[in-house]
Amino acid sequence: MMAGITVAFQASLTAAAQRTLGPAMVVAISGFVTCCTGLIVAWLWTKPEFSSRMVIYAAVSGLLGAFILGGISFAAGQAGVARAFSLVIGSQLIAGLILDRIGLFGAGEGGLSAFTVVGVALILAGGVLMVRF
Repeated sequence: MMAGITVAFQASLTAAAQRTLGPAMVVAISGFVTCCTGLIVAWLWTKPEFSSRMVIYAAVSGLLGAFILGGISFAAGQAGVARAFSLVIGSQLIAGLILDRIGLFGAGEGGLSAFTVVGVALILAGGVLMVRF
């Protein structure tokens, strides 16, 4: 729950900063701070085993994170945080169900039950209501 609240604050701060700095500069500054923090935490509290495949996965994840941050900050600046997140959450749920179903990158293979589909449909309906009204 705290992560969700923090994300809303981050999106608001990012949207405000991008109006002056522009999305690319905000992503660069935010990514730099995230990178430095992550490296310090990883080196102090964990002893990671490096493999070239996992380093590539982590690098691609970072690139995707920059795209996500830029997209959310742009959308939040244009339409507001709640509307931006309703679209993000809906698309995350659909993509997450697909990734879980096919088991991509070791994600747990899961079946699609009627309850799962109804739950996602209700969340998407709420998102549509947020965007339209």
